[in-house]
Amino acid sequence: MTASTRHIHERFLRHIWSRQYLQQSSLSTADGRTVEVLEVGTMNLESGPDFLEAKVNIGGTAYVGDVEIHRTQEDWLRHHHEHDPRYNKVILHVLLENETGRTATVVESGREVPVLVLGNFLPESIRAVWFKTIEDERARRAERIPCFTKNSGVSAEALRRWFDKLTVQRLEFKLRRFEERLKELARERQMALREVPRTWGEPPVEGSPDEVPPPYRELTQNDVARKELWEQVLYEGIMEGLGYVRNMAPFTRLAQIVTLDVVKNLHAVDDECKLQALLFGVAGLLPKISFLKEENSKEEARRLIRVWENLRRDFRSEILHPADWQFFPTRPLNFPTVRMAAASALIRKIIKEDGFRRNIQTIKFSQGNKVQELHSFFSIKTSDFWRAHYNFDHPSSSPVKSLGATRIRDMIINTVVPVSLLYARIFHDFTVRHETIKLYHAMAPSAENEVTRIIEEQLSKDRMPLDSPGRQQAAIQLYKFYCTEGRCHDCDIGKLVFLAEIEDGALRSSVENNSNMAQVTARLGQTM
Repeated sequence: MTASTRHIHERFLRHIWSRQYLQQSSLSTADGRTVEVLEVGTMNLESGPDFLEAKVNIGGTAYVGDVEIHRTQEDWLRHHHEHDPRYNKVILHVLLENETGRTATVVESGREVPVLVLGNFLPESIRAVWFKTIEDERARRAERIPCFTKNSGVSAEALRRWFDKLTVQRLEFKLRRFEERLKELARERQMALREVPRTWGEPPVEGSPDEVPPPYRELTQNDVARKELWEQVLYEGIMEGLGYVRNMAPFTRLAQIVTLDVVKNLHAVDDECKLQALLFGVAGLLPKISFLKEENSKEEARRLIRVWENLRRDFRSEILHPADWQFFPTRPLNFPTVRMAAASALIRKIIKEDGFRRNIQTIKFSQGNKVQELHSFFSIKTSDFWRAHYNFDHPSSSPVKSLGATRIRDMIINTVVPVSLLYARIFHDFTVRHETIKLYHAMAPSAENEVTRIIEEQLSKDRMPLDSPGRQQAAIQLYKFYCTEGRCHDCDIGKLVFLAEIEDGALRSSVENNSNMAQVTARLGQTM
């Protein structure tokens, strides 16, 4: 690698590919096949290939798959992509330079992937393309919500009224998600307990009504009153929160496989090693001993693997794959291994300390600082090993905090509050409802994210700061379900600033054609 390109970031190379700053007419692979880029694909901001579902004609054959981008071919091996099944759909490996001279890259399935060397087809110098990238970034930052240039005349009172409605919408959105899961669990239990009616000793008669099971009856309050159902719903919400943005789905799936009932039946509540072995084993995150360098890590891994091998003999459920989890780009404190250790401690707390009932009683009866008391429930202590490691072979120079104050606050906002409101609704507990809403408004706001920053800068401005969880959640609801969906005609602010356009139907078409908003939506779709 030359001195001029050694420090070039892969983000810059992804920008070259996405904008196709290339000499299109002469593109060819390292082994001489012609290349025509039909669609660059969708940029992947998580771990895995850089661009998904690209369409590329290589040597006269059209391929649909993923594109991976590196500075050199050695980066493919350095990142261990040859062992990662997520890269089996890669159809083109794009490099800045090809120092090795190899004309193909090998994926985990054994298939060879052609190589395209960007450096051979740049229409200008690297420096000139770099300046174009800077200009593009400035243009991106100038993207605006549809009403940005017209909403300065909207009063603070109008903003407050609309955000109050959006706060309720957002809470209802979260509440209904938990309600659907609660009903699903109740129906599963109902099916497990039901016996099909039959008449013993009589031969079956063709067309007998007994052969057709009756439709499911409507769930009653008694059907959803079991504490175990509420504990499982709370547990799954907590696990989703542990996953943060990038690992929500696998953490939720893990909670649905390793249920609280499974933990109890395996007698893992009082055995920290068994519980951790179960979680890491089902998650597919137990490492190979040969990959570890630190002796302490080898010892910990051996201990968990021995226990998991015993559990595995009788475990018939799905096992997740290591590729389901995203470690990069993620801060070490958010590594799924760190969160898994925290999950172990939280599971024991939910079961041994009657977690769901404790939270409801805190909200309903406590005369002290309810936020602080709920916070203390999530303040856990992990094992000695996980207080000193981010991963099995990734020691930390300072103590690893299992759950920070910000993550705990978000878990209370996104799980404890809506689950408590659902409980209050189903059992008509007005005290719990009233106290939960008071708690919600008493909490400090979460950390700013890109969505709340956009809404604060382009809409609320100095008229109404997003200084509470409710307003922040309202901003997310507004952006995701109104601004980026072109629903200005359904938005109270849009109705004020676009009255004439709404009446003649011009607004809808102008918003739908706003490509900048579409790009922002794609980037921020994971924000909750």
